[in-house]
Amino acid sequence: MPSFEIICLANSIKHGGRCIAGLKTDASGWLRPISTTRDGTLYEEHYTLEDGSEPQLFDVLRIECTQPYPSCHQPENWVINDRRQWQRLGKPDLALLRRVINPEVMQHRAAKTLLGNTDAKIAYDILQTRPIAASLALIKPKSLSWRIIDIKQSKKIKSCFKLGNSCYNLPVTDPIWRKQLESLEVGEYTAMEVINQLALQHFEPDQFLLTISLSEPFDDSCCYKLVAAVTNINVIKHELGI
Repeated sequence: MPSFEIICLANSIKHGGRCIAGLKTDASGWLRPISTTRDGTLYEEHYTLEDGSEPQLFDVLRIECTQPYPSCHQPENWVINDRRQWQRLGKPDLALLRRVINPEVMQHRAAKTLLGNTDAKIAYDILQTRPIAASLALIKPKSLSWRIIDIKQSKKIKSCFKLGNSCYNLPVTDPIWRKQLESLEVGEYTAMEVINQLALQHFEPDQFLLTISLSEPFDDSCCYKLVAAVTNINVIKHELGI
């Protein structure tokens, strides 16, 4: 069975489980491992590593799969071998980051669209007619701010940013980042205000990286763009000793 090594760039909330994805270390693009459940959601028994922990951003993982399972809205999907635990191989070195991460970020820097258009969603019937080329992207946004809203006494987090000449306002599904921002009052915060209020170490306001993922179809038959992971270039450099 084929196995892949990826740099983990998303471990986000999905239907009571997780959606995990990363860029392959051979620089051949994205991989989204999925389970055999109806919507491919991963649960603890799928993604728990050999040491009992779960994947973290920028872990290098080895994942054994059984077969590709591309769809019109998620062409990067591969079904995992659920009899084999995933392996953590360590962290990427500078050479690997430059070979794999830098080109991904650079190609989106001045892009006119994000995952196919400039909207926050794509109608599923359109995708069935014109399948999307990619459902994942790693971007370095401009004019980043964070919006915390209260819906039925539950806080929702949105990321507001500019990419190319377009502005986006997307839900955040990164569980770690959501938990941190939920401690703040309802309102909108600049990147610097979030860093200061949460006392985040090594974060720089203009060095955020966001992993954007296209969702499964919702009840309105649309697939939504989600911020599946939030990190910061300065933090990565500090953690990896670069």
